[in-house]
Amino acid sequence: MKNAMKKNVIILTSGLSGSSVLTGLIARAGYWTGEQTFKKRDYETFENTQLINLNLKLFEQAKYTGNYLLEFSTAALKDVEALQTRVDGAEYRSFMEHCNEHQPWIWKDPRLWLTIRFWRTFLDLNNCRFILLTRSPLQSWVSSTLRRQITTYRYSRDYEERIKQSIVEFFEENKLPFLHLQYESLIEDPVTAINQLNRHLDAALTVDDLGKVYHRPLHKNPRNSWSKHVKAVLIYMKNYSERRDIAVKQ
Repeated sequence: MKNAMKKNVIILTSGLSGSSVLTGLIARAGYWTGEQTFKKRDYETFENTQLINLNLKLFEQAKYTGNYLLEFSTAALKDVEALQTRVDGAEYRSFMEHCNEHQPWIWKDPRLWLTIRFWRTFLDLNNCRFILLTRSPLQSWVSSTLRRQITTYRYSRDYEERIKQSIVEFFEENKLPFLHLQYESLIEDPVTAINQLNRHLDAALTVDDLGKVYHRPLHKNPRNSWSKHVKAVLIYMKNYSERRDIAVKQ
């Protein structure tokens, strides 16, 4: 079977969810990640840089100046979606056509939870497979705190839950089947998770493929070390006065 017969993949998630590992794994099944991908100092994100730039342009056009990594904004969701009828779609359509020349492709950008309702106009939804990726609330809080994103655990948990709800609502609104994976399950029980992925994508990925993109021990819960938990608590206490402890409701 040619790769072009496979459906494209869109991963929807918040930031710091392990989505780079999942995207790298799926890309090994022949999915196109872009002409150029965004690389961080210590790892490859597998994020199409052109998609990132267009999502940032949508933020600018919607006059969104918030922090999508910390704030859930219903108003911003509506403002970005409303751009469907307010902006020239030629650049977005051209990007979509370019992606389709390289099918099957895979999209992953944490900004997509805010922009996916805009992209719906340009996507052939029936030719896409969707994945919702989440992470355990505690590990999300630790990772955010280590990056000096200071929130209470409750705020972090509620922020993640609201993004998850918004993504699920998008799937339900459009009657889209999707696979929900939790990052910890992928690492701790890769056989089960990869079997679910293969059924959802009609792929033939293996645990060896995961080992090529995840360079730590598998079959273990990928929780941060005790020292990182302690460090996160110390950072939180030092910056306690700057914490976010009331969910943003817009």
